[in-house]
Amino acid sequence: MMKVVFLAAATLAAQVALGLPSSPPWMAAVLLPVVFITAPPLLQSERRWPHFALLLGLAWDLMLEPVVGPGAIAWSAAAVVISLVVPLVADRSPRAWLAFGALGAALVIVVREVALLPLGMTGGLSWRSAAVSVSLTAGWCCLIGWIIALDLPSRWLRYRSRKLR
Repeated sequence: MMKVVFLAAATLAAQVALGLPSSPPWMAAVLLPVVFITAPPLLQSERRWPHFALLLGLAWDLMLEPVVGPGAIAWSAAAVVISLVVPLVADRSPRAWLAFGALGAALVIVVREVALLPLGMTGGLSWRSAAVSVSLTAGWCCLIGWIIALDLPSRWLRYRSRKLR
């Protein structure tokens, strides 16, 4: 569990670094932590993941948002929906990572904007910026799914065992 917490903290720090003024504007559109809400259902790991997504959303709020709450609502809602939809699909290929990454990013963006509406703090979400963010985040999730599909540790062990014979 500590490894996941450390990875989530590093991902949030990288998200802050992507949004720095010296980086290109499109880099801030990639929602790096979406991998943490798509991976557990796709890898068929623990069921308590939406609770961790709530903590991830609170950390997102503390680091990147002007008010605490909407990010936690958005991240936990996306985690719940993805954990309900993923078992309906048998595919676990990088294409599934792409699709569920896009779904997670779209849910986070839309639910966050809806949660900010009562506060009068909407960020002026445009369809273009949402589409760019969803597509870049989906590509990021697809890349992670492809790396996991490569299964480099087992390939390395097979290579070493053949070499030792």
